[in-house]
Amino acid sequence: MTEPMLITGSYILKREHDLHSSPLEMAIAGMEGAAARFATDAIKDANTRLKYQSKIQEMSRLVEAEVMAGKLTAKDGVAYCQEMRNNIMNEHRKFTSAQGVAVAENIKLNGPTLQTTLDKYAHSLYKKKFDLLTDVEKSKVHHLIFKKSGVDNLKVTRGTKIMRVTGKVAWVITAAFAASEIYKADDKAKETGRQGMILGGGAAGGAMAGLSVSLLCGPGAPLCAIAVVLAGSLAGGILGEYAADSLDDELEEFLTWGVR
Repeated sequence: MTEPMLITGSYILKREHDLHSSPLEMAIAGMEGAAARFATDAIKDANTRLKYQSKIQEMSRLVEAEVMAGKLTAKDGVAYCQEMRNNIMNEHRKFTSAQGVAVAENIKLNGPTLQTTLDKYAHSLYKKKFDLLTDVEKSKVHHLIFKKSGVDNLKVTRGTKIMRVTGKVAWVITAAFAASEIYKADDKAKETGRQGMILGGGAAGGAMAGLSVSLLCGPGAPLCAIAVVLAGSLAGGILGEYAADSLDDELEEFLTWGVR
């Protein structure tokens, strides 16, 4: 549910008052603020953190441009920013969730290794092992896993088509960062003491299995690590066909984030 916008200050009753900032400007600031807080807490690599925040700011400019072009109303732009803010905050709560940490610790003991999983999907696209792929090809493998897992159930309902695509990819990547950081959390006692939402289905509820991240993915590569999380939630192998050269709107947006 979209949270109401709260404007504080001293106002005379039954009078109209000019706002220092428009509701759209305030909604954009709220979305960027939530993203900044999440990035500070959940993204340890400085360059990756800056890239994440930069992409969120691009979303803000997109919203403003779509409103200025008359493709949606300012009211709908506000609703979109509030929806994205709430999505980011929900993923932030999962990251700080005691239950989320417990689920990750329990599930990661079972399932295929990361290498096995990535090789499987790499072979389906390119008929070769994951280690032999280019960076772009590896990103396409990650995207295939996202598309075939519960993460594709994530819905961004507000805004124009391009805004929904951009928002969904941002949500997917935010969820991936949150789940990856839960897995890697060093201070388990501190994490266990926090309250939050249960890390359930969707973006981060699959099997956190065999994450030999350091050797295969390297530091600052949460999407590489989280691929096996999503793959572990698949009911049965690869469903349907996925052409190696088919770039849909979501994949094109996904590649612009430059996060592995």
